[in-house]
Amino acid sequence: MMFGLLTEVGKRIATRWFTEVLLPGLLLVGVVGCAAALGHGQALDSDALVAAAERTWARLRGHPVRWVVEASLAVAAAGLAGVAARGTGRLVQRFWLRKRHLLPPSVQSRRGRWARHHRATAAASRHGIEPVRAYLPQRPTWMSDRLRLVEARVHGQYRFSASLVWPRIWLLVPEEGHAPVRHARARFDEACVLAGWTVPYLLVGLYWWPALLIGSATAPVAWRRARLALDEFATLVEATIDIHWRTLATALGVTITGDALTSGEAALIEDRLHKGG
Repeated sequence: MMFGLLTEVGKRIATRWFTEVLLPGLLLVGVVGCAAALGHGQALDSDALVAAAERTWARLRGHPVRWVVEASLAVAAAGLAGVAARGTGRLVQRFWLRKRHLLPPSVQSRRGRWARHHRATAAASRHGIEPVRAYLPQRPTWMSDRLRLVEARVHGQYRFSASLVWPRIWLLVPEEGHAPVRHARARFDEACVLAGWTVPYLLVGLYWWPALLIGSATAPVAWRRARLALDEFATLVEATIDIHWRTLATALGVTITGDALTSGEAALIEDRLHKGG
């Protein structure tokens, strides 16, 4: 039974590695080959591409060892490109979720933050609403602010920290409640990886302009997907806390006396989670 389980896990890992790392890497290797054969001057010349393919075939024909070596190098390059793109995607994710400006205050531009801040206050004014200061944009990016808003809204409603209670609530949520949250987070991670793939295509675009178009088209698609997925993820996290905070309080031995959480009860929950610290 254990051997069968390990075999199944190995198959899934291999399939995922092929579809998410190797296959996109092979596509990039193909694009690099087109860039090397055509360049800017013959970027869309199919005859030149056919001629380059024929020269490659003539060079490899009758040399099976050379076939194996060059195919192995291509697969290795594809795998390395896939790993590098996923690493770049993690850097993109950190950039999108950063909490502070990258430049020092003396030289940084706050235009993006204040533009979003102005739009939020203007929208509230048009609807005759007094905006809550804690809910207004405060971070460099929309995505980072979207996660911060979960913390602000949960603290405003329940007087405890979302980041403190979330890991405990996650352990109490039934397994079927995990799937939507995991799916939303996976889609956000995939969008970040897609953004990571734009970098090598933009670099290849320096030598073959169609690759530049591919990278330029992929970047906004990745950004849009990441926003939608992160918004869904943040909404689901907040909803899970809304539904299960009483379960957490009961598990911690905190008695809720009314329909709403009092400041004393919230302080007791935080004290339990802080271990009296």
